[in-house]
Amino acid sequence: MDKKSLLLRLAKSEKFEFAMVKDHFEDKHMAEVGFLMRVLITFLVFVLMNVRAFSQDVEQVVKAPMLITNGGFNVSQIAYYSPDSVAMGNDYACYLSGNFNASLFGVIQLPFSFAYTNNQATASLPQPFNRFSLSPSYRWITTHLGYGAMSFSPYTLSGHEFLGGGVELAPDNGFRFSALYGRFRKAVSVDSIGEQTPSPRRMGGGIMIGYDGDRLAVSVNVFKAKDQISSIDWTDDPAFEGVKPGDNLAGSMRLSYRTENGFLMMGEYGVSAINRDISSSDSLATDFGDHLFNGNGDVTVHHAFKMAIAQTTSLGRIGASYERVQPNYTTFGAYYFTNDFENITANLSSTLYKKVTIGLDAGYQRDNLENQKTNTAKRAIYSANISAPVTNRLSLGVAFSNVQSYMHIKDIYDEVTRSNEYQDLDTLSFTQLNRSLSVNAGYVLRATEQQRQNLNAVFSCQEASEQQSDDRRYVGSRIYNSTLSYLFAVTPSRLSMAATVNHNQNSMPGMTMHVLSYNVSVQKVFVKQFRTAFTGTYSNSFNADDAIANIVNLRLTGGYALKKRHNFNLSLAMVNNQAQRGHTTNYSVNLSYSYVFDMKLERGKDRLNFEGHF
Repeated sequence: MDKKSLLLRLAKSEKFEFAMVKDHFEDKHMAEVGFLMRVLITFLVFVLMNVRAFSQDVEQVVKAPMLITNGGFNVSQIAYYSPDSVAMGNDYACYLSGNFNASLFGVIQLPFSFAYTNNQATASLPQPFNRFSLSPSYRWITTHLGYGAMSFSPYTLSGHEFLGGGVELAPDNGFRFSALYGRFRKAVSVDSIGEQTPSPRRMGGGIMIGYDGDRLAVSVNVFKAKDQISSIDWTDDPAFEGVKPGDNLAGSMRLSYRTENGFLMMGEYGVSAINRDISSSDSLATDFGDHLFNGNGDVTVHHAFKMAIAQTTSLGRIGASYERVQPNYTTFGAYYFTNDFENITANLSSTLYKKVTIGLDAGYQRDNLENQKTNTAKRAIYSANISAPVTNRLSLGVAFSNVQSYMHIKDIYDEVTRSNEYQDLDTLSFTQLNRSLSVNAGYVLRATEQQRQNLNAVFSCQEASEQQSDDRRYVGSRIYNSTLSYLFAVTPSRLSMAATVNHNQNSMPGMTMHVLSYNVSVQKVFVKQFRTAFTGTYSNSFNADDAIANIVNLRLTGGYALKKRHNFNLSLAMVNNQAQRGHTTNYSVNLSYSYVFDMKLERGKDRLNFEGHF
């Protein structure tokens, strides 16, 4: 059988359709697993039959060590005590994490990592926060097992975490292939006290095929995710109000071309179909292959488009872009989307006098593309960042933007009252930034082989609205943060000290909150193996009417390194909080141990040579 006939036979052996794996793997529902396997095999056959660059580099394998491994693990035990009547919750927590990496003959990579805790990370997680991930690779083949995140496109799958498996193929001929399948959201049932919002299990997967050449790059991807109705028991409990199982099918195509003189043009089109209520017709009862997407229910289809051009010149890089995203555009493969907007922007990046780095973006934005709102917002959008070393000692940087973006902002009050660095380990909290300004300056007071002194100042202003899970409330707050820090280090004695003053102002509708904090830290290393550190923070939070809290946070740590492989650390912390709601004092002890190792096995002239550090 010739190559062409073989490819046609493989392609026709299964319809290119996608559906969700059910809770119970009956034979009729295993078809989708077979579908993904056939797609993968078809692509592998195509690659292996057309590209000679995949032949094994025998010389590299012969010269490389047979086995190289390294890794380690860390275990931390934290105990809490409070003499006050205020409940502390769990008085003991254990955290365990580790990683292991192996390389076989220099071509096969086998990384593995895991994390475990006996404590609940958030109230919405009904079981301990346990994670593991494994990403073995062989030359241009990489697989993902366990917890991971992959990205196809900003319009389809963009960094959403999943539990399952995936594969990425990146051979030297420019072809690219990715596929994944797994659980994107665990099933959460309603609890007895109503603190958890119920949600069905969400399973999803997708494929991406592309080519990256010297001038031409093209890719096509499809992502599918669907809620499993049978994963939770649906009742008439008020907690289920507004909770509906959904179905999503999204795809995008991207094309870019670069000319010899440095001109680049790029375009991407994305489409997303969402059924926000599939409970009216349970498509889980149908055989795979009958429906790629459940069209019965509350179905909407949205589109997104982006194109850009750029030219590299002697002045730098000059470009322009156009992007249009329809209202309510979203997918199950990303946490947040900014939609209902149209952007036209121009940008410039350059380096002047070999020192000053500038980046400028300016354009026009409007919303209410389909006249669904009573008001239409039209505004100029712009961002700029400039950084430069003014002198050998002084450096300055300025950045400003009014383009919407998402980021995680730490709450100052939570930070100064925290006695456990693992607290809120799995909390997913984003803040939508609408405008941001930051100015930073650094000045070197002294820089010698014996001593170093630095002075740094940072000011930032952000207009933000809180985003937590699916909550889209606009708070309309403005956050001002000013920091002045001083660092003093004596290199021969391995002593460093730092002092920081920070002022944080959060202006919300009807209230303005201030937090003024002072921080002092001292670190000292003795005889290379033993190190100590002390950190003290005093914070005063207040508003226009009254003081809110006075907080003292003291932490003393000590660490000992044994043969550079074993590290023992002990940390004692005390948090005294004199707040309007009461006076509390909390104590915590953290005892941790970490271990690292590496070893190598290689061929000698007459025998195998083993080298290990344990």
